[in-house]
Amino acid sequence: MMISFFIYAIVTTGILLTSFYIFAKSIQYDATINQKIIIVSWCLLLSALYQPASFLMPLLLFRFLACLASIFLAFFLTKQKFETAVSAFLLAFGLSYCLYFVAAFFVAFVLYFFIGESHIPGAPLNLDRFVFLVSYFLVIIMQFILAFFIFRIRRFRKGFPFIFNRYTIIVSLIFAGTIMIFVTWFILNAQAENAYGGYLYFAGVITAGIGIYILIRRLITSYQRKRAQQNREIHFEKRYHETKEKYERLIEQDKAKQAVIHNFVERIEALENAFKNNNAALKDIQNLKYEFSSDISAIKGKISLPSTKIGAIDNLLNYFASKFSDDGIDFNVIVNGSIIFMVDKVIAQGKLETIIANHLKDAQTAVNAGNNPFRSITAVLGLVDGHYEFAVFDSGIPFEVDTLERLGTDRVTTHAENGGSGIGFMTTFEILKECNASLIISEQESSPAEYSKSVSIRFNDENQYIIKTHRPDCFKPNRRYSVEVAGSV
Repeated sequence: MMISFFIYAIVTTGILLTSFYIFAKSIQYDATINQKIIIVSWCLLLSALYQPASFLMPLLLFRFLACLASIFLAFFLTKQKFETAVSAFLLAFGLSYCLYFVAAFFVAFVLYFFIGESHIPGAPLNLDRFVFLVSYFLVIIMQFILAFFIFRIRRFRKGFPFIFNRYTIIVSLIFAGTIMIFVTWFILNAQAENAYGGYLYFAGVITAGIGIYILIRRLITSYQRKRAQQNREIHFEKRYHETKEKYERLIEQDKAKQAVIHNFVERIEALENAFKNNNAALKDIQNLKYEFSSDISAIKGKISLPSTKIGAIDNLLNYFASKFSDDGIDFNVIVNGSIIFMVDKVIAQGKLETIIANHLKDAQTAVNAGNNPFRSITAVLGLVDGHYEFAVFDSGIPFEVDTLERLGTDRVTTHAENGGSGIGFMTTFEILKECNASLIISEQESSPAEYSKSVSIRFNDENQYIIKTHRPDCFKPNRRYSVEVAGSV
């Protein structure tokens, strides 16, 4: 009799603990240590009351009261909405019983080889044996393991989000009620003379469990589709606002240009008339032309750049925008994808800032060293063709062949007379090695309307050095780099 008492206590404890575990996982709730102690104590208390209560009331009524009391405890501990607590715990309670019977089936199958020959078919089992105590202890362990692995399935890792829908309480009530009825019928038939009838009710429990599994999958699929639709709407709305901001910046720039042009048109016309009578006016016209170009460049410098959502990088880009504006260089920035993700998963923020600063400074030096009337630099940061990268396009003087061949092996520079040291590219090659990234340098013949070259650091896990050039025959074969014929930059 004592062993059977412990068996009932073990079973009740296992079902209740598994119910609380499924409940917490289904709503993604992390219980504190104190809450876990309260839950375990509560389950042990109900387990102790299970056997004495069987003399005072039907077991179905005790289970119902235990489930109801546990719902109030879960509601009190988690502070969830009462409707949510009821839905989640009823679903967890029914699912816990399903897992219990699945575990019991496998343990009973193994147990049959130990007591099968001595047991008389149709006779009730005598639970006051140590082998049954061990068996039921294994059942609750397997039951909890099954519950644990349910939430290791990718679809269920984030719980059961549909629980927060209003209609879920109806499904949970029907499911839990059905499971409790099947369980009670199974116990009654197992204790009757025709114990084999209990297996039919066991089949009912398994069928209900399969049904709720399918229902949960479909509800989660429906929820995920709805969330995906919402995410698409958010994405399109974000893209709309970004496009609108770019459009407004262009309008702002256009208005500023119109104001500058209006201010200078009449002054230029007056000087032209003066030039017809006095050649000394030529110098005044040239000064006015320079002033006009400077004001146009200043307008471009005042236009706000697109944000990377990282303050330090935005400040760095704005700093260079100011420097380029002082030198009469047009500066554009293109941002694609999430730069926050880039510095979190692809390259450390400090290293990215170093690359940006080094190569923008090199581009500025190259543009200032040339005499191309097209003075422009464009920086591209973010996702390009499936890989994150940072690229700089400039209209400055080209690299020397010797410089491109020696990059990464020594401090080489094309602009030593203008302060170039070659340290920037040495640092870049160190970062390339750390991040397993590739350096791609593209160049074409100088043109008054196009960029002359680009330098791209692409994080593609290939660690290559590629030179795309219009003069491939000038490069010696080398394993350090590969040379390709370039199209347009």
